[in-house]
Amino acid sequence: MAEPLPHGLQVIADASDVETALKIALARGGSRLQIPQKAEGSVLAEIVGIDAARKIVKDLANERLTIPLAKKALAFSLAARGWSQEKIAVELKVTRRTIQYWLTGNTPTRQIDMFDDCA
Repeated sequence: MAEPLPHGLQVIADASDVETALKIALARGGSRLQIPQKAEGSVLAEIVGIDAARKIVKDLANERLTIPLAKKALAFSLAARGWSQEKIAVELKVTRRTIQYWLTGNTPTRQIDMFDDCA
């Protein structure tokens, strides 16, 4: 099951598509992105290509968006493209085990049981 996109990426996905939003997250996650008035020659076009940049500019010109890291959503997307857990972990700068937990939905709890030692 895919992870829902955080707000900043969903806005971009609505203007273009999910694939484009995830490309932006990989390139600029954790920062703000100023959507230019023109796609031609922009950083945005360098990241996603001119056609996708034109779609985004059409709906979001002059907007300043916060681009979240969205690592969990990216992990699902990259896994769907056949990337190995190891390769995803390196790309997202997390452990392979974290990727495994996210993809399987079996993240262990860090909460200790308060009553383990009570008898």
